Amino acid sequence: MPHPDRRISLLALVALVACGGPSAQTEPRFVAVHNALSSMGMAQTGPINQGSLPEGAKVELEVELRGGECYTFIALGSDGVQDIGLRVVDGTGTEIGRDVTHDRQAAARVCAESTGFHTAVVEMTEGEGAYLVSSWSGATGGGGGFSGPMVASGSGGGTCGAPIDLAFGEPLTGDTTGGPNVTQAPCAQGDSPERVHRFELEQRAQVAISLQSTFDGALYLLRTCGDVSTMLDCNDDAPDTTHSRIDTTLEPGTYYLVVDGYGTEAGSYTLEASITPLRPVQEVCNDAQALRVGQPASASTQGAADYFQATCADGARMPDRVYFLDVNQRSRMRVRQQSDHDGALYIRSSCTDPTTEIGCNDDYRDTRGSLITQIVDPGRYFVYADGFGSGGQIAAGNYTLTGDLAPENGGGVQNDDCGGAVDAQVGAAFEVDTFQARDDQAGSCGGQGSADVVYDLRIQSRSEVKVKVRDAEFDGAVYLRSNCAQAGSEVACANIPISVPRTQEVTLEATVDPGSYSLIIDGARPDSFGAAQVEVEVRDLAAVQRMCRQAPLLRPGRTVNGSTAGESNDFQASCAEGARSGDVVYRIQLRRRSRVKVEMTSDYDGALHLRSDCASAGTEVACNDDVADDNRRSQIEATLDRGTYFLFVDGFREGSEGSFSVELDVSNP
Repeated sequence: MPHPDRRISLLALVALVACGGPSAQTEPRFVAVHNALSSMGMAQTGPINQGSLPEGAKVELEVELRGGECYTFIALGSDGVQDIGLRVVDGTGTEIGRDVTHDRQAAARVCAESTGFHTAVVEMTEGEGAYLVSSWSGATGGGGGFSGPMVASGSGGGTCGAPIDLAFGEPLTGDTTGGPNVTQAPCAQGDSPERVHRFELEQRAQVAISLQSTFDGALYLLRTCGDVSTMLDCNDDAPDTTHSRIDTTLEPGTYYLVVDGYGTEAGSYTLEASITPLRPVQEVCNDAQALRVGQPASASTQGAADYFQATCADGARMPDRVYFLDVNQRSRMRVRQQSDHDGALYIRSSCTDPTTEIGCNDDYRDTRGSLITQIVDPGRYFVYADGFGSGGQIAAGNYTLTGDLAPENGGGVQNDDCGGAVDAQVGAAFEVDTFQARDDQAGSCGGQGSADVVYDLRIQSRSEVKVKVRDAEFDGAVYLRSNCAQAGSEVACANIPISVPRTQEVTLEATVDPGSYSLIIDGARPDSFGAAQVEVEVRDLAAVQRMCRQAPLLRPGRTVNGSTAGESNDFQASCAEGARSGDVVYRIQLRRRSRVKVEMTSDYDGALHLRSDCASAGTEVACNDDVADDNRRSQIEATLDRGTYFLFVDGFREGSEGSFSVELDVSNP
């Protein structure tokens, strides 16, 4: 163990190093630290203590500190040292500061409450070799060869009445153990103690603060200390329970940062804060790039600042970029954004005024897509590429923006009306787009006053037609007519919801005779327009009708056994998620109005559905999947008029097939 009184001045140390003394490996780093701290107005106030320690050993160095003054203690280890520890205790043995890093250098910033002797404890936590310790006082700073954290202790008690000052650019450590439990925030519910830090901004800036804790910690930022209603940001886990992060844009003023815990968690922590002064918002707006109609603009928000916020996307307090789009006449506007991160998109009529926001969208189809459609007056509009969130994980990265404009009432496209209808593709998905179309038609379930497009569909024989619409940029209607110009010839109509999420789909189904039909895609309102994916399926019902004619008769009181295994999927239903499994059909003949009950047991997840017309899904009378949550039993009960009905033994969704038993009971109603 070294003798605690072995002290020399810095000049003597340099002389010793020149002679090959034991601290030769640490001396250049110490000189760099000394010069850097001196350049920031700090003075070396303590002697230099040096020596050598084996792993696991420690040395206690007595130092005299003046009450009311703050000191920075620095310990440097030689190359053989992997982790050196440093802490300072007062005359009562109470720890007032410590280093929490794991490195061959350590630092602790402390503020003495009273004048007297204190003890600096140096411990060789890992490795072995020479050490060198001294202290400085005066203005705090960082740089040179030192990057260790300062200790949050005597600059305040960590309460609203005595907050701890938070400096930018230098890590700071503290401990919530024993702190007050006064405030709570949405991301830090519980009864954990907290510590309050304070900082001031003289100009608008981007502030990033990260927390590393030995417990499940949390950070939140307040405008008024103790008043959670003034909370500006709150983060619990980023990306795990021992890390939290706030990254936000702040105006000039005083702010209070609270280090808290989740539940009853408490312990030591390290804060790191950085500040990036921001340009005036008007200057950023003046530099906005033009978004050319129909020309994609690709860039990245990575490394950009957060100048703008929005009403959606949790405030969109992420790095952003701004464009402008000029509109010469009242127009339809469509702006799309596709990104490689959780992006957000919003539009304002005034770049600097958030109250002029005319549209905001976070997720269209998925988290990486955004879409805004509007009818807008002439003027200049500002389009913002941004990201979801207000802290923690940064939502930033590459994106592509595309802006489109069209006259308010449409400019006309080839298939805008009945005379210009184009053939609908059958059996393959195709894209429709009503953005440039006029309003010519309306269906019974919607379409009045909105853009529409028309497709021809030719049917050669009696068929079942299914039209699937997905990924729609608008809400509206799809309808089928036997005469395009006559609304009264409508065969079927189905509503189109806007496609959020991407998997949302609408299906129009109809059984039609041979002939020519018009398929019309329409919007719900004048501002409902855009693109959608459409798929048309046409199934010849001749084979189905033969199957229906040959369906076995199901007789009352008799149990019929069978199997759907290996059967084709010829019929679907409104229950059992479409009942798109292999199926078998039976006939039920009623001579008078009767009460009908059909029960089925199966060794698979079966389903039953009943129609009055075998080939027409629109004549479904009843459908049942499970009885009392038993997916091996299905049951239908209904009072039916005289006639022929068709019972389908089917299965849940796709691939549910196997053996079954069916029994029919017919009684007076």
